Amino acid sequence: MSEIVPRRVGTPIPRNAKRTGSGIHAETYVEQTAIHALASIGEFAVAEVQYLKQVQRTAENANPDCAEAVAYIVGLTVQGIARSVQHFSSRLD
Repeated sequence: MSEIVPRRVGTPIPRNAKRTGSGIHAETYVEQTAIHALASIGEFAVAEVQYLKQVQRTAENANPDCAEAVAYIVGLTVQGIARSVQHFSSRLD
């Protein structure tokens, strides 16, 4: 049987229950950190894509002859961003 650990308030709890609670707390913290990281990366990616689309519209308005080339470059860049986010996500899983 495990030893009893006195608590400041309430009834005493066994040591192994306290260790289990600490382990659960640590696992939950790691999961919350991973979720926050994914959300942050996703938000950053969306902001970058929006910025690229804005630059694309500006470049197309400034020089309509280059519209196809600019659209191609922006499309490739957006695909690269999507791949990077997916790669980051798979590494966290």
